[in-house]
Amino acid sequence: MKKNTDTSIENLPTLLPLLPLHGAVLLPRAQLPIPIFEADYLTMVAESLKTHHIIGVVQPMLKDMNIEDNIPLFRSGCAGKIADINEIEDGRLLVTLNGLCRFDIVQELPVENGHRKATVCYDRYTQDLVEEVDFSFDRPRLLKALETYFKSVDITPNWQEIGQTSNEKLITALAMVCPLEAREKQALLETPTLKEQSQMFITLIEMATLEKADHSVVCH
Repeated sequence: MKKNTDTSIENLPTLLPLLPLHGAVLLPRAQLPIPIFEADYLTMVAESLKTHHIIGVVQPMLKDMNIEDNIPLFRSGCAGKIADINEIEDGRLLVTLNGLCRFDIVQELPVENGHRKATVCYDRYTQDLVEEVDFSFDRPRLLKALETYFKSVDITPNWQEIGQTSNEKLITALAMVCPLEAREKQALLETPTLKEQSQMFITLIEMATLEKADHSVVCH
């Protein structure tokens, strides 16, 4: 069963300011708090507030980047609407984005006012605008894999909260917060459906656990 969201493709801007974040992805119907402290990106936020309030979150292919370097970006990202802004200290802002719909970059435009922007297309991800109400997957397998994985990365989860979280919110939240490699997060972002995302996520977690176990054996 699915239900439509309040957003439609026609209402989404095809020209987006881009916020490159290595190792972080935004997914539809999820929230991502982002500290903004560079002047260029503060300007980007201010400009966005004057128009549609929407920013494109996308990963650069390399970790260390500057605007001047023009480091290539991954092909796909996610449009996020500014939901909340808080000033934290020294003029820095904590901007919370609500994920709307994933996009493909059609063409990146010249840098303007210190930040990157691009024309984008949402056609590959129209399903993002239809909410999965009763999405199902192999949850017991996931929980078993997570128990071992969390121990290996020294994370203490709130199992009660996990148990009460819906399947969609659980997969989305885990894909965003787990310390996976940037390319793994990108693969999850570009995977079309939630069911496919859940299958890929479980596989990535199981592989990461095995790799850490093998490394531990080698080190000992």
